[in-house]
Amino acid sequence: MIGRTEYGNIAGTRCATDFVELPSILMEHFLTSPDVLSLFFDKPVAYKPNPLRTEPRLARINSHTHVLLASLDQHYHASLAPLAADYSSTDELRRVQEAEGVLPFAEGTYWQTQFDHLFGYGASYYSYLFDRAIATRVWRQIFQDAPLERAHGERLRRALAYGGGKDPWEIVAELLEMPQLAEGGSEAMKEVGRWGVQEDVASEGPLA
Repeated sequence: MIGRTEYGNIAGTRCATDFVELPSILMEHFLTSPDVLSLFFDKPVAYKPNPLRTEPRLARINSHTHVLLASLDQHYHASLAPLAADYSSTDELRRVQEAEGVLPFAEGTYWQTQFDHLFGYGASYYSYLFDRAIATRVWRQIFQDAPLERAHGERLRRALAYGGGKDPWEIVAELLEMPQLAEGGSEAMKEVGRWGVQEDVASEGPLA
């Protein structure tokens, strides 16, 4: 709706997969704001975090699950092993979970066959964690104190209008006023990774 790209096939989330989840995850943060929630009710609403998401140990297990899924995705796509006639995606899941998991593998289950993100994302499931870190930084730096401020919304609108028509690193750099991110690369990735650790995105991610 807010795209202003020259070609429709690069509008909206038709951009680098690394950044495709950023808008939706950012929108989830607005549901943690009493100012935003009060727009939908006749009297003020007090936001009460879900204890199952904010209890530190459970939140960390949830975050680790995303890390495990990202690792599993890489195992499925980063080698030629899946082409072997005797390859088993379940055995691969068991090996990854035994090596990297917090909870043990549940024998007799094959849930990975129903989790289509492991296939449709093509080894880039990590973008959920990556975009959660960026979205949290955008929320805290721009919207947290005044989520209904029109100037802030316009700032985001201008950034998202490019869709895939502009390098997403440049978009993020301009949105956050951090020019050092504009060229992307390994240092920019490390910086976003530091946000995820420093700000403990996992314990505050609203719905992810």
